[in-house]
Amino acid sequence: MTEHVKYPFEVDGRWPVRYHIPYAVEHDGHSYGVVASIFAEPSVHGRLQVSREGVPVAEYDDLTAGDIVEITGDAWRVTGVEYRTRIVLERADAGTDGSGSGETADA
Repeated sequence: MTEHVKYPFEVDGRWPVRYHIPYAVEHDGHSYGVVASIFAEPSVHGRLQVSREGVPVAEYDDLTAGDIVEITGDAWRVTGVEYRTRIVLERADAGTDGSGSGETADA
C-alpha cells in the first residue's frame, strides 16, 4: 500500500501553482481545490482561491512575494508571482508572521 501524499505537486518544499490550473488536495476526508489568478495592474499580483467540496472557503487577494497563505492547515510563503504563469509557494515556518490578505476559515 502506498502512502498518501497531501500535496503530490510539491517538490522540495516548493509548489508552483500554475495560472488557472486547478489543483486537488485531499485532507481529513475532504477534497479541496486551489486555483491561482494573476493580474498585471497596478502591478503584478496574484489571487489564490481555495474551495472545499466545491464551496469557497478562502480567497487570498493582492498576493506578492513574502505574503503567507494557509491551505488545509499548512502555511505557505509566496516567493514569486509571474504574470499569467504561476504563483510560487514554499513551506513557511510555523512561527512566521505573514501579511496575506485573505480569509482562512477551514482552508
